[in-house]
Amino acid sequence: MNKKLLAFLFVLAFAKVNVSFSQFSLGIRGGVNFSQLKTDFKTQSFGDNLQQSLDTKTGYVGGIYARIGNKFFVQPELIFSAKGGNINILPTSGSTSKTVAIDYSSIDVPLLIGFKIGPLRLNAGPMASFIVSSDGLDEALKKYSSNLGESFKNAAYGYQAGGGLDIGSLSVDLRYEGSLSEIAGLNSTNINFSQKGNLWQLTLGLRIL
Repeated sequence: MNKKLLAFLFVLAFAKVNVSFSQFSLGIRGGVNFSQLKTDFKTQSFGDNLQQSLDTKTGYVGGIYARIGNKFFVQPELIFSAKGGNINILPTSGSTSKTVAIDYSSIDVPLLIGFKIGPLRLNAGPMASFIVSSDGLDEALKKYSSNLGESFKNAAYGYQAGGGLDIGSLSVDLRYEGSLSEIAGLNSTNINFSQKGNLWQLTLGLRIL
């Protein structure tokens, strides 16, 4: 193989690698969640004493993302997200309700598919959510059952949809996150209910590669 052919193959290989890297980016993003819990009570007497609250709870979110593609792209992410909501408890002995804050955190793995129009980006896709901690719900339900077990599920499934704006290495994203499965629920003699979460998420991202 002569030197000219070897040099040509080297340049061609370098060009392919360069194109490949131009279609791939890696970054970090973080921001805030504005979340609510939607509660479905299947036992009337239980539902009369616990009611869904319309209050929005603010949490934080942060993690990493990879983007493969340019105009049309696939974007997997690995995100830690703090979420929650409130329920109103009406004691049987009185008429004054008490608001109980429910907090939980999860590792979220969205897989987004999107396209870009100039700096504007639109994306949507499914998401798996793995609960890593929870607080508030079990304590609030103890008065209704002495044998609760774990009310929060180990994993839940949902979706994210929204848009973003890319300015140089910075990006801003606004997304809606909805549930396709229950994040919490109990089914016993005294308690029969389920909960799903939904939220708006605002984040700032930084491309590092």
